[in-house]
Amino acid sequence: MARVRQILSSLEQDSPASLRAYRPRPTAAFSPRDTTHPHYHHLTALLGARGFAPAERGAGGQLAIYDEAALVIDLVAPHAQPRDHTRERYRLFSASVASALASLGLDARVGAVDGEYCPGDYSVNAGGRVKLVGVAQRVAKHGYHLGAVISVAPSPAALAAVADSYAIMGVAFDPATFGDIASLVRVQSLANTCQTITDMLAARLRATSG
Repeated sequence: MARVRQILSSLEQDSPASLRAYRPRPTAAFSPRDTTHPHYHHLTALLGARGFAPAERGAGGQLAIYDEAALVIDLVAPHAQPRDHTRERYRLFSASVASALASLGLDARVGAVDGEYCPGDYSVNAGGRVKLVGVAQRVAKHGYHLGAVISVAPSPAALAAVADSYAIMGVAFDPATFGDIASLVRVQSLANTCQTITDMLAARLRATSG
């Protein structure tokens, strides 16, 4: 997240776009709204004790918790008017993510699932039942960032942390909507699956931008 902020702040109109994919360390990513919650400091201590490093992100509507079972995608690109067409960028990015997941045999769809964590219109789900991907966008003076957190393998620790945190915050959450790719389709190793998704997404984004 710090790297994204640094790249965004240094963007110029002629800067190249960058696409980064990585397996994250255990993270509790709080949104700006979360940081004003009365139990925020209690939650940072609780989640830190469970091994999820608290961090404040610049986009998104609700706390997201993830670990090495996830794949994070960061797209940072310059734009002359970054505050224009934000919904169109969301739509194209989420559709590209869904297309990449569909190549694995998933019934990947764009849209929120009732009861999902960090709900969003541009989440990616499987069959309208379980959330697989959270998507967020942030704009800066000369460009924008689109990010995706993709649940590739099961993470009982992340699921328990989300359920407990949302209960403390008084936020609705249905644990049955907390999905992952490996529980739905047969995959190779976690590393190979992450690489396949990254390659498919990169190709889709290139085709869309072209």
